[in-house]
Amino acid sequence: MPPETILNIHGLVKQFGNLKAVDGLQLEVKTAQIFGILGPNGSGKTTTLSMILGLIRSNQGSFEWFGQPLSPAILKRIGSILETPLFYPYLNAIDNLKIIADIKETTYDEIPDLLRMTGLYERRRDAFRTYSLGMKQRLAIAAALLGNPEVLILDEPTNGLDPQGIADIRAMIIEIGKQGKTIILASHLLDEVQKICTHVAVLKKGVCLYSGSVDAILSDGVLLEVSAEDINSLEQEIQLCAWAQLHNNHNGILKVQLDKDHTPADLNFYLIEKGVRVNHLSTTKKSLETHFLELLKQQA
Repeated sequence: MPPETILNIHGLVKQFGNLKAVDGLQLEVKTAQIFGILGPNGSGKTTTLSMILGLIRSNQGSFEWFGQPLSPAILKRIGSILETPLFYPYLNAIDNLKIIADIKETTYDEIPDLLRMTGLYERRRDAFRTYSLGMKQRLAIAAALLGNPEVLILDEPTNGLDPQGIADIRAMIIEIGKQGKTIILASHLLDEVQKICTHVAVLKKGVCLYSGSVDAILSDGVLLEVSAEDINSLEQEIQLCAWAQLHNNHNGILKVQLDKDHTPADLNFYLIEKGVRVNHLSTTKKSLETHFLELLKQQA
């Protein structure tokens, strides 16, 4: 069976005065995807999440969850964290989660397992105010997972964390995804999206520049590092080559992308014919960053 469409967004527009925060957004998220909404600050990520959760109204467009309009019943199938996690600072993790469980009208039975999964079980009786930022974020994820929602929405889940905290949250999100949950994650961190997400939408000033699988981006052509003694001639000949695209020149090493129909051997032969002697040529994995910068350059 093909994966079910979980979220369908049709031409969403949100305007704040003269500022169009989201401009005609079209997106589709399917079952079990870890879907990253990627873009710099001010690109419309949080505004989009706020609209699809019913926190703010759109000016135009529509969206459906599970093929239906948003409703209280639909919201019970979605767990979310937007902005900064808010809990009672003087209460411990158990009591804070009990309050969330009451709001969600679910039992307390899941709380011990969620605290174990998020690595907070040993600190479950400590006041929230004693937690590090990473621990607070983990408790927010535990709260979002109460009631066993089918979809988890995370807005900048690693924002402000140290490298270890980022690694912990990243591993947790991947593990939650393996359980079959659909995750929608907004982030401005390219590395985070590349390491966590199966699919990505790239936003800039409320406009979607790309939507598709991360694997498709990373397999889109061959990316090479090339250098030569005569770096100027090398750069000039690559710029004249119809099937090679020069990305940058960093300390005399050129990043070059080939289209899908050509190989590194083709480029080497082309340069020999042009009288350019290559002293370094290696294949490197195309990164999401490279693709992201290409998109921003095209839309500049």
